[in-house]
Amino acid sequence: MADVEVRIDAKALRRAASVAARPQIESATSRICGTANALGAPFRTGLYHRNHQSPAVGNTQPSYGADVETHGGVPVGIVHTGNYAAMRDNAQNNTLLKSIG
Repeated sequence: MADVEVRIDAKALRRAASVAARPQIESATSRICGTANALGAPFRTGLYHRNHQSPAVGNTQPSYGADVETHGGVPVGIVHTGNYAAMRDNAQNNTLLKSIG
């Protein structure tokens, strides 16, 4: 029986895997962001006056954003709060956690 030796180029394997995985990560990140925006749609922040003066601000809908960045050659999907209403919604309802599914 012949001796066989297999050598794997880890850097090349990582590059190939990251190129193949990026579209799937972008798709999943977009799906989670869309779900978060849909779950947060009914939430509104309170209406208030800055420094007790008009005009009133608030009563806004949450806005969640998504990015796919490359860290160490590996694509990473990030869904984040895009405004104050999203921060409040996420803090009160765990919207981002629920959006993962």
